[in-house]
Amino acid sequence: MMVAHPLPLLAILLQLLLSCLPALGYSNRFFYQDILNGNGNGEIHFNGVKLHVDSSQPSVFALRGSNATLSCRYWYEPELSSPRRVRVKWSWLPVMGGHETDVLVAIGPRIHSFGDFRDRVYLRQDSPGDASLVMTELQLNDTGRYRCEVIDGLEDKSATVDLELRGVVFPYQPPHGRYNLTYHDAQQVCQEQDSTLATFEQLFQAWEEGLDWCNAGWLADGTVQYPITKPRSPCGGLGLAPGVRSYGRRHRHLHRYDVFCFSSSLRGKVYYLQHPQKLNLTEAQQACLNDGAQIAKVGQLYAAWKFMDLDRCDAGWLADGSLRYPITNPRRNCGPLEPGVRSFGFAPPHHKHGVYCYSAVVVFPYQPPHGRYSLTYHDAQQVCQEQDSTLATFEQLFQAWKEGLNWCNAGWLADGTVQYPITKPRSPCGGLGLAPGVRSYGSRHRHLHRYDVFCSSSPLRGKVYYLQHPQKLNLTEAQQACFSNGAQIAKVGQLYVAWRFMGLNRCDAGWLADGSLRYPVTNPSRNCGPLEPGVRSFGFPPPYQKHGVYCYSAGSNTHCI
Repeated sequence: MMVAHPLPLLAILLQLLLSCLPALGYSNRFFYQDILNGNGNGEIHFNGVKLHVDSSQPSVFALRGSNATLSCRYWYEPELSSPRRVRVKWSWLPVMGGHETDVLVAIGPRIHSFGDFRDRVYLRQDSPGDASLVMTELQLNDTGRYRCEVIDGLEDKSATVDLELRGVVFPYQPPHGRYNLTYHDAQQVCQEQDSTLATFEQLFQAWEEGLDWCNAGWLADGTVQYPITKPRSPCGGLGLAPGVRSYGRRHRHLHRYDVFCFSSSLRGKVYYLQHPQKLNLTEAQQACLNDGAQIAKVGQLYAAWKFMDLDRCDAGWLADGSLRYPITNPRRNCGPLEPGVRSFGFAPPHHKHGVYCYSAVVVFPYQPPHGRYSLTYHDAQQVCQEQDSTLATFEQLFQAWKEGLNWCNAGWLADGTVQYPITKPRSPCGGLGLAPGVRSYGSRHRHLHRYDVFCSSSPLRGKVYYLQHPQKLNLTEAQQACFSNGAQIAKVGQLYVAWRFMGLNRCDAGWLADGSLRYPVTNPSRNCGPLEPGVRSFGFPPPYQKHGVYCYSAGSNTHCI
């Protein structure tokens, strides 16, 4: 009598079982039948070979908007003579708790990312067994524990990596008073202030750096705590040592407290608006809009104080109606003799004060390959769009002029006017007799008149980089080289954003998508052009010439399933 071999039967049963998973809500369509390894007979045993998975860096620290690599490597003992097709899965357990959610799943060359991580993550795969996860454009809520799971047949091993963002923790109390926030209210108010709920680890770090606050506030894990560096009677008593006091976990719907929010680095700029007069809250909001910006949020002011050393002894309106000012260099008449963001609470909205604005765009002049003053208004719209940008507004150009933009060619703006910014008056640019400013030709005919254009771009969700290639490339080869690297050749607007908001600094000219040759300098030095930051341009060389290239990756260099 013939006896069926048990392993093929087991494989068949597994396939039948897994075929039912879609009906049970299994959504990512990666099934075990895709990874049955062996000799083609469905064998899934290892014959004494053991799978190992490990991370060389169990904790990673980063800033919002930056990139991070979570290490993961797998190998076999004894070493295999030929590679096996494995399934790699990264999942994420949020710091706020809840269920693990899928981040990325890969089977061989097929890779798929999920949810908010889509197009922001990919596998590094630098060497055999490298399953490290590269995360781009980190967001405040990305903090948590990430699991790298490797599956080979029925063998399943994993390692974990904790991702922690560096930033600034600040206590927040809403306009309607102390201890008014449920847990979900606390989540909402932090989000409104360009921040997120702080973790205990972040609060503890802030306490170690000197944060002292006597009002209890929600943290991301649902506990309520407060940091004390100077024990006193109303804050737990004089008998307790300094530390982070805890009320433990509280009911997220019934109990009400303040909140500790967390913000990280900015992609834009916070500044105190120079205005001829003081403003009420409505006027302050409009004044920032008129300056090509928006009124700053509390989290943005704290981040500018922490990471950009913003120091201003003038109280100003913020978006929530509060009145605050940042001090990095304490001095007399500017509050306590220690750094911090001072608060005057929520003043009546009709009171007159200054205002802090937030701007997150970069303006750049653009001249097409076919020469100066060749664009109608509609041409100008099109070329900005092709460079991943839009027509700049007058307010944006004015703000760029205040920050030092000096350009002698007139260009279209979004309102149909033609203008150009001059910081250093000279003969060909309106004459030496005119003061610095934005020169205007007024509104021009959108179909008949031709000029250059000023475009504006906002922060990216991807990364611009200079491609390390063994040889110089012509334009066609440069486009193909970026494509072969899982990216595309960068556009002018993307290079400007990477220079302005990501600190891209490279003294190597490279091809861009429009056929121009440029390079970004944030730290001026000899042999890299003028001794001021900027994006240098060599115009449009013949496409057969050999140069480097700047590529743009949106965060996923993989094929979706």
